[in-house]
Amino acid sequence: MAKGWTTIAIGIVAALAVVLGLVLTGGPGHARKQKRDMQREQDLISMSSWIDCIAQSRNALPQTPEPTDQCAWDQRAAGPYTQAPYRYQAISPRSYRICADFELPPQRPIDRWGRDAEGCITREFLPRG
Repeated sequence: MAKGWTTIAIGIVAALAVVLGLVLTGGPGHARKQKRDMQREQDLISMSSWIDCIAQSRNALPQTPEPTDQCAWDQRAAGPYTQAPYRYQAISPRSYRICADFELPPQRPIDRWGRDAEGCITREFLPRG
């Protein structure tokens, strides 16, 4: 009889460990959201490099980013999963922001490439001369 209870107790502890692990890590659904958000961040970083190239070629930030002869990169304009467009906004003659619709809030403090709570990264442009 004691063996039966021991087996049941071990089964319950194992089940609780699995449930607790899923709760703490968010499970596979959370991991998929993280992966999709990482792709969106990479797209914004790539888009930022492209906008910097356009701005350098014109010596000014564009009102609307469009390829130039020097910057004819194949650039993704929308998220690959939801097709929600990435958004560009010139904030001033020397700064801009690009935004995406993320599934999760940012998990690290804002750094050079980090996004804010609105899903945007802000960059500065330094014109030549």
